[in-house]
Amino acid sequence: MYRLPIFLVTLFLTACSPADSNLPTSVETRNTPVNLQVSHRSEWRVLWIEGKTDLPDGAQINYRLTHEIAQTSPSEDWPAANLIESGRVTVREGQYWTRVNTLNWPRGEVEVILQFPLPPQPEEVVLRYGEFGEYLTGQHVIDLGGMQAVEVEYRLEHTP
Repeated sequence: MYRLPIFLVTLFLTACSPADSNLPTSVETRNTPVNLQVSHRSEWRVLWIEGKTDLPDGAQINYRLTHEIAQTSPSEDWPAANLIESGRVTVREGQYWTRVNTLNWPRGEVEVILQFPLPPQPEEVVLRYGEFGEYLTGQHVIDLGGMQAVEVEYRLEHTP
């Protein structure tokens, strides 16, 4: 009669043993803010969006760039087809970057929005921050309809 509960307790203690170093502990990894810095540089007709972060290697950050003309003019009046760009970058050794071809971009303000952790993410990231960002904290955490994400906005003046 007492064998089943003792077996279950033993199984639980074995499954949660600290010997499995791949599992994050709640004290080390949960409810901590994400540091997501962003900067830019231009090289000829290429705009680099780059930054530093404390996210683990393999984490995916979504980005969206929008030139001010894309917000004020119909797309048929744009001087280039790529005045709105979006994609994902992968964190490597605490850094991330992407390049955008700015050929034919006119002068103007560019808005950059970074978001993390939109799925899919590596298992380590899901364990640390939650499948829907539920373990995220900090001033840049927003609600995206039932999911939490870190969102950072950055503006730059594009000068060709």
